[in-house]
Amino acid sequence: MEKWSAVAQVIVPIFAAVALGVFARKKGILSPEGNQGLQQFVMKFGMPCVLFNSTLTASLGAEALVTMAMLLPLLLASSLGAFFLRKKKLPMHNFPMLFSAKETGMIGIPLYITLFGAAQAYRMGVLDIAQAIIAIPVISLLAADPGDNPTAAYLAGKVVRSPLLIMSVLGLGLNLTGAAAALERARVLPVITRTTEFLAQSVSSVMLFSVGYSFSLSRENRALVLKLSAAHLAVFAAICAVMELILLALPRVDSATAWAVALYAALPASYIAPTLGRSQKESAAASGVCSLLTAVCLALFCLMAVILA
Repeated sequence: MEKWSAVAQVIVPIFAAVALGVFARKKGILSPEGNQGLQQFVMKFGMPCVLFNSTLTASLGAEALVTMAMLLPLLLASSLGAFFLRKKKLPMHNFPMLFSAKETGMIGIPLYITLFGAAQAYRMGVLDIAQAIIAIPVISLLAADPGDNPTAAYLAGKVVRSPLLIMSVLGLGLNLTGAAAALERARVLPVITRTTEFLAQSVSSVMLFSVGYSFSLSRENRALVLKLSAAHLAVFAAICAVMELILLALPRVDSATAWAVALYAALPASYIAPTLGRSQKESAAASGVCSLLTAVCLALFCLMAVILA
């Protein structure tokens, strides 16, 4: 009973935030421009603070580095494939984001802790770090306004100047160089982390609210949402199979790592995807995909919980 209560504590707030977003749109409580303002807060301020805190406190062990090394090329391939398909067959601006990152921090880590405890959370956390290496440039490119004829130098500059990348590199640099420990001794680090945590604490609810606000499963986009969801599940099922086979071939791999990979593959696409749409139609389609995949993820999580019980 205690475990299922912990599961409910993760799941119920997610659906509550999404439902409030749907309610706000239907009742006209918030305008589309207001929702776009919330999305800009997430992209420009909230998410950079989230990534800074994540990289600042990351624990990187040998087994964790192995899973990171496996996930990186697989995510890179899926992201590049999505960009190629967008150019050739599906002119949906935020399409690549559906194949570049999972909702690891908001859903994955809390669900994993429910199964294995907080001491094992780093196994999911390192997958989040690995995907950030791919997702941050993708987000930066999709969030940029490249104009009619973007050059490679222009796009590279947009990525390098992205608040997401700057804060991630800063956090990781402080972590790996030991500067974070020095700032801790000087009593400066707690002030920095308390400030970034304060700015980051609303990101989850705002992102989910925006997903609900943009959500639509009308006749016009239902087929597209189902097709994109099926494609996402197929791609990450293949990624999961490759990683699990490699882990199976390696000696003395903890089963908790294999379960982390399985749960990662089951997670929904990043909730950032709807915020990167260039039109209401694109945001609605991505929101529908994220919402449908969230329901699938929670069903698979319950199955995992039964197996592990």
